[in-house]
Amino acid sequence: MNQEGIQRELEAALLCVRANPAKAYSLGQKALVRAQRNGWIGALALANLLLGWACCLQNRSDPAVEAFYRAISLFADAKDSEHLAHGYYGLGTVYGRIGEYSLAIAQYHKALSWIVRYELPAPWSVAIRIALTRALMNLGYWSDAEQELLKLQSLFDLANDDSVEIQLLVLRLAFYRGEHSQVRSQLQGCRETILALGGHFPALTLDYYQARYTAKYKRFKTGESQLSALWEDADRDNVDSYFLAFEASLDFLQSDQPKRGIHWLNLLVAEAPAPLSLKRQIHSTLANFYVSHRSHALASSHFQAAEKMAKQMRDSEVNLQWARFQAEAMHQSLRSQVAQTTKNNQILAESNALLQAVNRIAMAVNAALDPNALARRLREQLVGWIDAEVIGIAEVEHEQLVFDCLLDADQCLPPSSLLLTEDCSWSVRAVQQGRILFHNDRVQGEALVPAESPVPVRSASFTPLKCENRVIGLLSLQSRRANVFDARALSLLEYIAPVIGIALANLLNVRGRHELRGALTKQQQELDDVRKLIAHLADHDDLTGLPNRTSLPEHFTRWRRAGAFSCLLLRITNLDAVNNSTGYGMDEEILKVIGQRLRNRVRPDDLLMRVSHDQFLLFVQLMNSLSTLRDFAGQLRQMIEQPLRARDQTVAAEGQIGVVQCPDHGETLEELMSMAGLALGHSVHDDTGVFCVE
Repeated sequence: MNQEGIQRELEAALLCVRANPAKAYSLGQKALVRAQRNGWIGALALANLLLGWACCLQNRSDPAVEAFYRAISLFADAKDSEHLAHGYYGLGTVYGRIGEYSLAIAQYHKALSWIVRYELPAPWSVAIRIALTRALMNLGYWSDAEQELLKLQSLFDLANDDSVEIQLLVLRLAFYRGEHSQVRSQLQGCRETILALGGHFPALTLDYYQARYTAKYKRFKTGESQLSALWEDADRDNVDSYFLAFEASLDFLQSDQPKRGIHWLNLLVAEAPAPLSLKRQIHSTLANFYVSHRSHALASSHFQAAEKMAKQMRDSEVNLQWARFQAEAMHQSLRSQVAQTTKNNQILAESNALLQAVNRIAMAVNAALDPNALARRLREQLVGWIDAEVIGIAEVEHEQLVFDCLLDADQCLPPSSLLLTEDCSWSVRAVQQGRILFHNDRVQGEALVPAESPVPVRSASFTPLKCENRVIGLLSLQSRRANVFDARALSLLEYIAPVIGIALANLLNVRGRHELRGALTKQQQELDDVRKLIAHLADHDDLTGLPNRTSLPEHFTRWRRAGAFSCLLLRITNLDAVNNSTGYGMDEEILKVIGQRLRNRVRPDDLLMRVSHDQFLLFVQLMNSLSTLRDFAGQLRQMIEQPLRARDQTVAAEGQIGVVQCPDHGETLEELMSMAGLALGHSVHDDTGVFCVE
């Protein structure tokens, strides 16, 4: 299995490490050995991360801390931000499990800083904030814990378990604030949420808070009895249990039965597994209590015990720091071993690399789809052979050497060009002479990078690219280091120049075909547009844009096939008179306005046409009655005769309308138009200007 396969296996194991820590530990050990042997940094880091979690879940804090520190260092070297945050989270979890909450909080903050800084999609960010909030509460930093809770409550798409955990933390904060109504409300909300989800949570969660509520606000003895029963069944390996019991003891101490609080605090401080930070808080609490009750001897005793605990905590932190330094030293040794293994593997690989390089480069450049991709692929393949930060590929075009493809690291540089008449140019000389030219110290006037670049080019090579014994381009490799182009590098350039030349020729041919195809497509599109325009002009009136008489047979056939309809023939009767009174061309302005008015009045399904100089034809669906049709025609005539403004003059058109129906008054177009003409003639003698054939 290669490194990628091992990494995928380790990633999968990290997702289910809580289900079977022993199996995860075994897998991590095997992956660790293989990664060390092959010098696989990524797999080595993931193996240590998995081992850290496995040891943490097995309550083996020392090896867990060492494994997490090794993983963090390796991820930092690899600049793997997401897994680095995961490592800090794991380290904080270990410290939290052993009660070192100050160290745990520091690690949680580091994990969150990486997540926020790089906007990582870390699925465990909610878990980190929950753990951080719990640690802050355990140390008594309630204001900071409240701020973290506000951030948690602003998140969306929380898992059900996370939502319950957050509600329980809010309930814990409410107990600290001592607001009875808020405690009751939060307790009821937690109970309803858990019942709705059908979830089952361990003792000292909802049952603990219910018992504490009973003792604090209802019946002290009943609540204390319930808490005592829960304490007997509590998991002593869970450090949080001690802090929850401590907070309940503080309630007792502040009640009307402080002796029960003293009893519980003494019981907790006698527990061997209880963390030192908790014992120090207990002694400080008892000392302050006795001071307030003028029991100075007891207060002094507890103050001394608290100071002793503080000293032990400082010693413990020193030991943890020493363990960290040891882990760092082990990591440095491991890093050296990995580096040496990697170097040996590289030396072994280079023995056959020269024979494989040309084939590899040929496959890479021939798969490129454009000169920029060719340059990027070529530079990737040259890593380890030629240390060239700048790469340029030029084409010989119209007596010029055109550098359209210029890369400085991952940055594209502006194009440039050289005339082939510039004999002093190294690039031009290489093209003219048809051989590789190079310079290994201080290139003057030939650098492809901008002149204001802070680091000048020191070494450069100029390789002519040929196809069919003709120079078609140039490959220029440039470096900011001196003496880059040694015999090994020049030998490689000699071998790969024909391969790159053929690849460039293929790209140029493809580009030429694309350009030709694009020109042909554009011409075809323009021709189609002209054809469509001609067809449109043939069937439409150029003055009003309405269909003309040429298209009338086609429209009549379609309407006749659809069924019966009404036909209205409209004529503007005073165009000649208007022209004589207002000047030539006014009739066209009138026709434009009337055509637009009619277009705005008719329905989308109706057909409006201009069939002669002064006539419009309208096909409409049959109306309910002849009187309705006559009213509609009358409205059209009124609209036609409304005064209009044209050429800074106000004129009024006069119109007549003849109305017939198909097929009642004609089954063919000729018959229908003949009857419509007769109806239009009779409309002259009608006072309304409209004549409908019945």
